[in-house]
Amino acid sequence: MRPLILARGTPIAVALLLAACSGSGTPSATTAAASASPSAAGEAPSVSFSWPDGDQPVVTRELTGIDESFINPGAVLEHENRLHMFANVFTAWPGRVSIPHLVSDDGVNWSVDPAEPVLTSDDIPLTSNGADVSTGFVTDDGTWVLIFETVTTTEPWVLGQATAPDPAGPWTIDPQPILELGPAGSWDAAGHSWPSVVRTDAGYLMFFTGLDERGANGAGSIGLATSSDGKSWVKRDEPVMTAQADWEDGSLDRPRVVSAGQGLLMVYAGRDLTKRGVARSTDGQAWQRDGDGPAITQDDFPADGRCWDAALINRNGALTYYLEIGSASAGRGTQVYRAVAELPPG
Repeated sequence: MRPLILARGTPIAVALLLAACSGSGTPSATTAAASASPSAAGEAPSVSFSWPDGDQPVVTRELTGIDESFINPGAVLEHENRLHMFANVFTAWPGRVSIPHLVSDDGVNWSVDPAEPVLTSDDIPLTSNGADVSTGFVTDDGTWVLIFETVTTTEPWVLGQATAPDPAGPWTIDPQPILELGPAGSWDAAGHSWPSVVRTDAGYLMFFTGLDERGANGAGSIGLATSSDGKSWVKRDEPVMTAQADWEDGSLDRPRVVSAGQGLLMVYAGRDLTKRGVARSTDGQAWQRDGDGPAITQDDFPADGRCWDAALINRNGALTYYLEIGSASAGRGTQVYRAVAELPPG
């Protein structure tokens, strides 16, 4: 049985990267307060998602040719006008994960290329329990990068990085985590997970979940790390977003961030993963919630079940949110569904 909840280019981006690289890791009191600011009470979200495929998944386990019970979209990125998905396919959780590479020109019709998984968690020395690919990008020199979290019930999760000259590999795994966990008692002492990378003119912004303690009482916050080259990362000392809204129930999780207009847009989860909210930012540090409630709830799902992992893309002003929906029972499993929304102005 898969657990329902697991413990665990804007102009301003230039200044953000410079501040991080100079060692200034703590936002000012003004910034910290703004980063936690909820929207005005009673305001409805301006982003409205619909499910154009009805109850039909857009990517299935059967499509990958891998005989497992669950699939999530993993890392979805656009390169040279083509979409690439590095999905996670598995049965045991935590356990062995296979990562196939899928391609699409329209985000709806996907095919597997090559036929075999390009990577498995067995290839990752940072963990013996499994790993889940969460985000990816291509650097200026043509290097493909995937960032993953280790998955275990006994140790804090950490973020790792894999690189390759081509989506098919060969993939090289960095031997050490890319971020250090915070000290005991800090907001991210108990693990890092679910990274999401956005490229800006100045480099890369990576948003991720930091957990303060393991177990049901742990609270997740959203952190930020920056990189000028997509290889070495500098973590901000404090989170950029903490739980404030009632529906978040004291914990944030699974940030998915894209460039949007003059800033950034994030879709994220609260403690109950079936609820997904939207937030906006001009600099990656101060976030404003879009409405005072979630933009997606379980009542909106096109199929029965709960939800877990997701990927978000912005293509020509249209948002696509790929969401894993289904049952935690291995007999039913999960598939990937597609929600879409027009990008609001601003």
